[in-house]
Amino acid sequence: MTSFLVADLIAAGKWSLDDPIARHLPPGTSVPRQGERQILVRDLLTHTAGLPPLPSRMSHADPANPYAALREADLLASLGDVQLDRPIGSQVEYSNFGMMVVSAAVTKAYGMDYEAAVKARLFEPLGMKGAFVTTPAPRESVAVGHTARGTPTAAWTAAPTLAGVGMVKATLDDMIAYVSAEMRDGPLAARLRLTQQPLSADFAMNWGRMRVEGREWLVHEGGTGGFSTFVGFDPAAHRGVVVLADAALTDLGGLGDVGSALMGAGTPVASPRRAIPVPLTLLRALPGEFALGPLTLRVRAAEGRLFAQATGQAEFELLADDKGDLYPSTFDALLTPLIIAGQVDRFVWHQGGGAMEGKRAGHAEPASVPGTGLAADCDGIYRVTPQFHLRIFRDDGRVKVQGTGQAAIAADVAGPDRIEVGAVGAVVTFNRDAKGVVVSATLRQGGALLEGRKE
Repeated sequence: MTSFLVADLIAAGKWSLDDPIARHLPPGTSVPRQGERQILVRDLLTHTAGLPPLPSRMSHADPANPYAALREADLLASLGDVQLDRPIGSQVEYSNFGMMVVSAAVTKAYGMDYEAAVKARLFEPLGMKGAFVTTPAPRESVAVGHTARGTPTAAWTAAPTLAGVGMVKATLDDMIAYVSAEMRDGPLAARLRLTQQPLSADFAMNWGRMRVEGREWLVHEGGTGGFSTFVGFDPAAHRGVVVLADAALTDLGGLGDVGSALMGAGTPVASPRRAIPVPLTLLRALPGEFALGPLTLRVRAAEGRLFAQATGQAEFELLADDKGDLYPSTFDALLTPLIIAGQVDRFVWHQGGGAMEGKRAGHAEPASVPGTGLAADCDGIYRVTPQFHLRIFRDDGRVKVQGTGQAAIAADVAGPDRIEVGAVGAVVTFNRDAKGVVVSATLRQGGALLEGRKE
């Protein structure tokens, strides 16, 4: 929907996809650049600008409403903190930070807050009578969201100019009207089609591009406090899918497997996570002190349980599930530990739509095991989904992993048939048949478990 507002400005001749985003931000905003190469509007809409998932000056005081305290001035100041570590436009990394920057820019262009802009330009023309950001329609009932454990929780909020990061509330009928408009002629057809134009191998204007049985679908999924969503549609076949849930599932992998299955992608729906006692291996491997963004997270074990406390926050218990992850007892987040040589030297922390790496304080990065630690027949290409492949190869004595449309990432060998990719919180294990031949690889990342056959 935020991309639609961009398309509306482009159609009016006020913006271009190739405009530097700095042109549409307040004068004096420090935006990272690389020589003459600036971050363009298209870079933000394809999530290739190189911005991290969340802004550096985002408050962590209230994990249950993580965006509430962020002001536009803090968001824009966070741009000045960014050190780009790869060429702009070269690698996909989904960034809520980037979409909040776009939200601030489009509201500046319209001269009104996000709710007023999206209501006037999108909701009213499409008859989305129940859709709102902060002010529901009179007599409109509002659903109560829940944590992944079923506990009722308040919806997230954001500053009026930053709400384009996912703060729209809408009924199922509203979303059906929205997706239907994406696939038929109507008053907004030209602008909606503009958002569907391919900008990269992975994205249109913030729509993900996905091949299903030889056809291209445009998809987007995500979630906020207490809620999860999935939208996908095939413009050529006029077929769409909308899935809404009153539970926060994003940090557990979201609704992507459900949505993909409904689209006919043949994707298996993940089995529910089940609580288990904390394994002894984690009781021994995890306790210690970790740097987690601007915070320090201290983890301790006591009487067969794990407890964690972040700087300036109350201590909470870490519970375990049967997928190998840990989660807080009092709010939604997920900790994916990476165990190497019997110790967790780092983990990936998923919360609020972003992911950060936690690194053990005082410990050097574990030495990588050269390619000799992984059998040569693990190298190759693995088809994980119809549109996503993993390539495993050796480069300069290191094992590397490369996903479709992504840059290659170095991996650590953690066993004869297992590698761990700490930078993205992924684990890949290689599966052999009865003759010992590698036939597939299993990718575990963000709570999802996908198997790819070797080509």
